[in-house]
Order: sequence, then structure tokens, then C-alpha cells
Amino acid sequence: MSPGNKLKELRARLGITVREDEEQSQEIAKAQGNPEFFVSNNWLTRLENTNSVPSIHKLFSLAACLKVSLEELLLVFGIDTGEVREFVGRGGPPSHGATPLETREPGFHFHLNFEASFNSHETTLLGLNPQELAAMPPAVRIRLDPRHYRYAVVGLKDETMGDLIPPGSLVEVDVMQNEVQAFDWRSMRERPIYLVWHTDGYSCCWCQLEGKELTLLPYPVSRQPVRRVKVPREASVIGRVISAWLRFDHNQSLAGGALRAT
Repeated sequence: MSPGNKLKELRARLGITVREDEEQSQEIAKAQGNPEFFVSNNWLTRLENTNSVPSIHKLFSLAACLKVSLEELLLVFGIDTGEVREFVGRGGPPSHGATPLETREPGFHFHLNFEASFNSHETTLLGLNPQELAAMPPAVRIRLDPRHYRYAVVGLKDETMGDLIPPGSLVEVDVMQNEVQAFDWRSMRERPIYLVWHTDGYSCCWCQLEGKELTLLPYPVSRQPVRRVKVPREASVIGRVISAWLRFDHNQSLAGGALRAT
């Protein structure tokens, strides 16, 4: 299937029209102060019916409109960002004083006033009040929509998703995508990750649903077991994890830790 057809299929599955894409991308272009982020109705229609490759600015807008990460959208065009590090450093050490390629965005300090009952060892769904929402960094605040997105902090002892979503990460959850999807993903990074409530708390994990039995699948090298629970009595899917900001210093408290966007 061509990239254009894959985009069309994804948009249809989510029930998003090209007009809605156009309107949201226009808001993104205004917020960024750059018309390159604008995705017009005609442009998107042409993209879906050809094998052309969009600019990085339009890919950014499409990812936001389709509620997927930029990495997932790049996979549609045959680019797996997880493979970048395989090529970094090939051919010997960098010359002329160059530094190795940095594939992630710069980190930023992130401060939240958590409730006194917050347990940093366990994954926690945040119930943020307006004051706490205002304390979010601009990279997160620009897309805040409490009716559509929720946020959770992965506990410092929760290694369920290994290095995909390591302990201490902040995750953004699309609550509109609370049904387990099954499609032909091509890598672990492409398979949807969900935030799930269960009788022991919350977990980020892969899911498989058969009837009313929900299977919670951890990262292959995680020491967490596969769990099978009944829905909705023993578990429910809060939504799909669409973004994550990764802590790179696990020794710091969650309230003052430095997080790195992914």
C-alpha cells in the first residue's frame, strides 16, 4: 500500500475529514508563525492520491491532526527513527571537531505541583487543576485539551515498557482512542501503547483484546509478567499513548526532574 493510501486509511479509521485537517493545521501554522505548517484540503487530497513526500513542517501538522507521533507518521514513508543510531558513528570517529548526531530534541526543566498523596514509585494518572495546567512547559501547554488528552507519570519502579517508555516518563494519552486496535504494525515502535487502569493501579503497555479478556503485554525484556484481566470489571483502557517526555536523570524527584521530549 502506498504512503498516500495509508494516510487515507488512517484518517478514515479515525473519522477525520480533510476539512478538519485543514482547519487544525491552519491553527498550528498561526501558532508557529510559519505558513509551511498549513495543510490545505487540495494539498492533502493530492498527497493521498500520489506517492509524493511532504515537507517536515507538513508532516508535523499531519501528525498532530491524526493524533499520532511524528515517528509513527515517518514509518508510513519508510523511515524508522529508531534506526538512526545504527548509522551514527559509522566510518570512525567524527572529524574536524564535529559532535555525534543528536537525534532528540533538547531537554527542558519541567515542574509540577503534585498532590501530597502522589506515589512516585507507581504509575499515576494526573488530575491537573487549572493552576497546574498553567505550569506545563510551552511544548506541552500548546496542545492541552483536558477533554481529549490526559497525562500520566510512569512510576520510578515501573519498567513495563522498558526503554520505549522508561520509568519517570510523562506520557500524553488520547482518551478518544480507548479501543484496542489491531493492524499490521511493522515494528515494536509502531504498535499502539495504551494506558490501562486495572485493579492494581495503572500501566502503560501493549494490549490484546479477545471478547472480554484483555491481555496486558509488557516490553520483551521487562521483568513484568503478562496479565490477563476481564473488562470492564478488572480493567479498562484509558486511552492510547501518543507522546512521551523521557526523564534522563532518574535520581531527581518527579517534581523537579528534567524531561526530554520524544
